[in-house]
Amino acid sequence: MTPGPDSDGDTDRNGERTGLPRRQFLAAQSMLAAGSIAGLGTGVASADSQESIENTVTVDADSRSGEVHDTLFGRLNEHYGDATIYPGVYSLHVMNPTFWRVPDYWFSAEIDAFYEVERHETLPFPWEPVTDAGVGFEHRSDGEGVAGGETPHGTVGYPRITVDDAASTGGLRQRIVLPDYRTLGYDLGFSVRGDVDAVTVSITTLDGDVLAATDVEVDDEWERHEPTLELDEKSGDEYVGGAVANIETPYGQYAVEFTTQGTGHFDIDFVEFAADDAVEGKFNPLTVELLEDQNGTWLKWPGGNVTSQYNWRDGIGPLEERTPRFNHAWQGMQPNFFGTAEYLELCEVADLEPEITVGWWGNPPEWAAERQILPEDAADWVEYCNGDDDTQMGALREEHGYEEPWGVEHWGVGNEVWGSWQFGHTSDPSEYATGSDARIGFEAYSEAMRAVDDSITVLASGWDPAEAEHNGIPWNETLFDELSPEVLDGLNIHRYQWGLDSADAVEAWKSENDADDWDYNEVLVMAATQLGEQLGDIGDLAAEQGYDDFYVNLSEIGIFPTVAEGAPYPGPETMPGASYVAGVLNACIREPDVDWAAQTWVPLKTWVPVKTNDYPPDPNPLRPDGSVTGLYSAAFEGKAEWHAVDVSVSGASRDLPDTGPRINPMSDVPYVDAAAMEDKRGKALTVFLTNRNLRARSEVTVELGERYADRAVEVVVLEPATDERPLPHDFPTSWDEPTNHAVAHTVEEVGGDGTVTLDLEPASIARLYVDNDRGKADIIGDNGVWHGLDGKEDIPIENNRSPGRGKGKGGKSGDGTGQRSGTRRGGERNSGPGPDVDLD
Repeated sequence: MTPGPDSDGDTDRNGERTGLPRRQFLAAQSMLAAGSIAGLGTGVASADSQESIENTVTVDADSRSGEVHDTLFGRLNEHYGDATIYPGVYSLHVMNPTFWRVPDYWFSAEIDAFYEVERHETLPFPWEPVTDAGVGFEHRSDGEGVAGGETPHGTVGYPRITVDDAASTGGLRQRIVLPDYRTLGYDLGFSVRGDVDAVTVSITTLDGDVLAATDVEVDDEWERHEPTLELDEKSGDEYVGGAVANIETPYGQYAVEFTTQGTGHFDIDFVEFAADDAVEGKFNPLTVELLEDQNGTWLKWPGGNVTSQYNWRDGIGPLEERTPRFNHAWQGMQPNFFGTAEYLELCEVADLEPEITVGWWGNPPEWAAERQILPEDAADWVEYCNGDDDTQMGALREEHGYEEPWGVEHWGVGNEVWGSWQFGHTSDPSEYATGSDARIGFEAYSEAMRAVDDSITVLASGWDPAEAEHNGIPWNETLFDELSPEVLDGLNIHRYQWGLDSADAVEAWKSENDADDWDYNEVLVMAATQLGEQLGDIGDLAAEQGYDDFYVNLSEIGIFPTVAEGAPYPGPETMPGASYVAGVLNACIREPDVDWAAQTWVPLKTWVPVKTNDYPPDPNPLRPDGSVTGLYSAAFEGKAEWHAVDVSVSGASRDLPDTGPRINPMSDVPYVDAAAMEDKRGKALTVFLTNRNLRARSEVTVELGERYADRAVEVVVLEPATDERPLPHDFPTSWDEPTNHAVAHTVEEVGGDGTVTLDLEPASIARLYVDNDRGKADIIGDNGVWHGLDGKEDIPIENNRSPGRGKGKGGKSGDGTGQRSGTRRGGERNSGPGPDVDLD
């Protein structure tokens, strides 16, 4: 992920974020809700906040292009700080479980913790003392610990707690957050030795009231204990978090303590702490559910910016042998409990295709020597994943308990290697492609990896073509020139919409363009229109150079723009941000060279408050961008083979001025953006629409053609839950229902002239599904919105077809998907029977 600009428009050269001017979320929320506006600005097609505009979408089903693949619905899984993977993906509810004392010169206030923790003079962060009089603490590094490989930085060891007063209690604790809305049971593991009789492990309130506890006997040799603690009830103190909506989450606040009473000492090491409902004992079930709910298809790992500093050998083998490392990209301590095997097991559990990115940092300085990845290291990683047990690395994998190869097909080398925030970056595309006197190039890595397994695909780190052009560097062109189809299968391209560099630049832009904050937001959202053509140009260039099977992987997508102080913010938590994601997906559907795409972050993102004061995202899983993913991906759950068909849009439009390095000037861009797909048989059509006007609804006439006249059409619309105009860009405020977006799920009828008309509210997204085979409503069945923490519910579908048309019972898919379906609007469930569905 490309870091955003700081207040001076720059990024720390070591890749550490240094502050963003756009984060005024909480203070601005009351102002945004009022819908205040300074002026209408330019390009609004003479519409004010209460009027509507008109657009016409024409679908030419006779003009087909390439097949559209479900691999447009991937996710990035990166180790941001400490809390994203643990416990967002991997069920580990303590930080620093192997007691690594981080070097002072790396430690800063940037390191995440769920609570403000003052660094103890002895105990490793974020562990805290439980102490009475006569209690002492040591951090021992004598080589007698249980867990944690050797690191040249700081000290991996174990704490010793000594109690000299028989009336005293001593130990250590860590304040934590637990998913007590799901389960009250927690599986612990820890190793202990000493000369006290027993150690008590307990889960307490933040005030120290014991909620669950058990005693374990202590011997003078290390012994592993794995108790389960069951809470009788929740702590009653919900955790508050989130960058963009400071809301109570369903997580409870707790502490875990290891204490003893009486004289003597005990040593403790290698702590595990998992919820007892974790999938396979490892994975956050909510994350797995969301990945499945949104029909995710592939997962990129380990990053992202973490890629360049990740050595895969740190994350293999028994957990106690793994080496903790500092996360220099995002500030945090990684215990490496989530490594190669765990990632690939998650892919199996959630039915995701893996894509592994190998770091390109073959010449790190001495302080980072352990992070070096040479071509032979990359080849070993491929062999560890794919080699038979008669290979060296395949045998090592088998020794670690995994007999069968995983068969990972998709690999990348390097992440944003052109960026100054990236460790091991270069501004010379030739150096990255084929190497230099100082560096080993992509070519050598690909050749080494293919020598191990010639069935894999290897992608290079491409550059967003708009940004590369802005910087005057022919990055992608040079890769094509200097590499060959024998080593290069495609490019990983990232598209982040950061907007302008600073709030001052936004104010200057508004003045120069006679615009307001809503104009600026519209331009940001509508810029997705340019993306398809830019990616198509990459595909054309590859074809000209003889790369016949080349494909573009848009492997990171996000919108996190700088806005003026107090202005509306169109991030992925908002409906304008969701409209941007829809526009990007539309661009990918229209462009046959884009086979793979992925949104930044898995659906459940956990970023703890120290960081979320300034950075996204909200940990709320009901963000609208996730609903967009579910809305689009549901069409691919059946057996249909979809092909893109031509779509044109006319009507209300606006100009896009020059707006930073990723937005080129463009005239008369329609407010409504569209893409369409027809199945191979020509019997079903899916159309996706989004209205990027943030002030006015658009009356959209969709011309489907005579082939689909008089047919049933399923219409699902995601729209803002507020009626205020201009759109106030609300954030989610609940974990139980989508408070800032509503769902309308209806069955309509295509007119005899082959048209259907919709009213699309500002920043709304629609999916139309027309079945031409049987004449009855064929329901895809998934309206895209995750059904909440209380379990899935059947929500009736409103049938607006004329009397006498086919009717039946809604709630299952006519193409055999068996998905549930329904309508929810503004949090209120409609009642009454659903329409009949032809199940064929």
